[in-house]
Amino acid sequence: MFSKSEGIVLHSLKYGDTGRIVTVYTEAFGRCSFLLQGLHAKKSANKANLLQPLFLLELEMDYRQGRTLQRARELRISHPYHTVPYDIVKSSQAIFLAEFLYKVLREEEARTELFQFLSHSFQILDLLQPGAANFHLLFLLQLSRYMGFGPGNNYAIDRPFFDMASGSFSGIKPIHPNYLNAGESKVFAEMLEVSYEESGRVVLTATLRNQLLLKIIDYYSLHLGITVQVKSLEVLHELFS
Repeated sequence: MFSKSEGIVLHSLKYGDTGRIVTVYTEAFGRCSFLLQGLHAKKSANKANLLQPLFLLELEMDYRQGRTLQRARELRISHPYHTVPYDIVKSSQAIFLAEFLYKVLREEEARTELFQFLSHSFQILDLLQPGAANFHLLFLLQLSRYMGFGPGNNYAIDRPFFDMASGSFSGIKPIHPNYLNAGESKVFAEMLEVSYEESGRVVLTATLRNQLLLKIIDYYSLHLGITVQVKSLEVLHELFS
């Protein structure tokens, strides 16, 4: 079935001498993998450049339900980035977030609201000036709502601990290890209240930013029932150290 859809590049793996298997989260069909051949030939060099993490594409494809590798007839940029590929903070976040989404977005079905959230978020990242260093944290918190386990923000002075198991703040320290301490919880609650554009209002040390990221990844692992391991996490730790 010939179809058109917008998509977001999540993963690209070399296949043979000139091919690549590319995983894209599409608006029309959810997660899809494509086998693209001849990308290292001179005529196809531009196509290879489109397969960068989180690039926003428009695809023309021959989609067949149940087929492991779909066939793409044409790829082109739908929303060009002006800063993401060239800003070390943003490009590092793009690498990390693409890998994270590759691990957690498994559905092969259309979820238009989720796709629009992803696309809109990454276009905002491209425009952000102050506050870009916190984008990945805010993004993961907002994404959790679309995954069905968004945190509740009932933080108060007498509820200073975020319980990751219940997804809410507690007045007593949980007896299990899956919680944020009082300092982490206070900042966590602040982040639940700000938009991307306001992210610069949350002032974080490099150490606290990295600690919160690890806790958020643990939160996903807990609620998805899997261990989310992201190799590019080390890049962010070094960048924000």
